[in-house]
Amino acid sequence: MRGLSCYTASLHGYLAGEWDAGAILARSVRLAVRVDLPDGQLPFSHHEPSLDRLPDGSFLRYEGAECPAAALAQVADDLAAHGRVIVVADSASLPWSVTRGGPPAPHWLLIDRKIGGRWHVTDTFTALLPVGEQPSCASWLDTRQLSAAMTLPACWQPQQAVRNTLAFGSPVDVPPGGALWLRRGPGGPAPACPRGHWLSGSAQVLGFLIGYLTQHSTCTERYLDDIWAAAGHRAFAYRWRLSQDPGSHLRHSLQQSLSRWEGLPRVLRIAGLSARRGRPRPTLVRTALEELLQAEEDLS
Repeated sequence: MRGLSCYTASLHGYLAGEWDAGAILARSVRLAVRVDLPDGQLPFSHHEPSLDRLPDGSFLRYEGAECPAAALAQVADDLAAHGRVIVVADSASLPWSVTRGGPPAPHWLLIDRKIGGRWHVTDTFTALLPVGEQPSCASWLDTRQLSAAMTLPACWQPQQAVRNTLAFGSPVDVPPGGALWLRRGPGGPAPACPRGHWLSGSAQVLGFLIGYLTQHSTCTERYLDDIWAAAGHRAFAYRWRLSQDPGSHLRHSLQQSLSRWEGLPRVLRIAGLSARRGRPRPTLVRTALEELLQAEEDLS
């Protein structure tokens, strides 16, 4: 699914089973970042309202099990009840992943069918990654293959753990366990209010990032995945808006902002790789973000 992260690509597939997934995701897109944590930690939130709250009033929450074998029995029940279920995998263990065999990374998969001991998995996430182009995939996995993909590391890297917590937009609990999936249930608590000092909106967040990434050039690569997700989500939302109202008087401004968001990840990737080689390029980053901020201001 063009522009969406692995989290929202699977959520799109899940939502599409009952609702207008494009509209729900496009209208939820926002950009927020917490700026009061030590050691340069920058949690990003990409959605409001939070996507764990479904249109029918039910909600999705993480469930954990000791191991994939214990999880899959319950995943099968959820699949029978709702026709689809999202499981958490390790992208380094996916047969079609370009990062297979690399460092562990959380990845959501949509399971939409089961026949005997075979599970049909849909992964519409696509991206141009530093190691190559990640293709989408729809494939049958046997229980052994799916169990291998769902075998999670003892712990995620801190930034990965934060992304799991904020995958829906608002923070949610992620239970311990050797396997995780998303269970759908009725009702549920109101979304938690994020703690700490958050900046939100393009003006605040882009203004902050201009100063932060210019001053801390080596952090560009550290937050590349978060900024890539922000750019992809915003581009998805703008493409959706253009498709809904092609005659809009904002069409030119939307297209200008869309072009800037789509080009941002490439610029940051170049800057990150350059900084890794000991040759930081803060001016490149600053110029890209300033041009994007100007496009957003023109649109607003």
